[in-house]
Amino acid sequence: MLAVQQELARRYEAQLAQRNEMAGQRPHDHQWLRQYLDFSHKYSAGSGFSC
Repeated sequence: MLAVQQELARRYEAQLAQRNEMAGQRPHDHQWLRQYLDFSHKYSAGSGFSC
């Protein structure tokens, strides 16, 4: 699985906090982000999207 850049992880965490996501749910949200980026990287070849 791809590693999430620190800046992206920090911004994502700030969005979760702003939306009042429960602290216990946040690790699952970060896991979802890593899976989404991994999927996008694998299956979006040639689409112009970069992770």
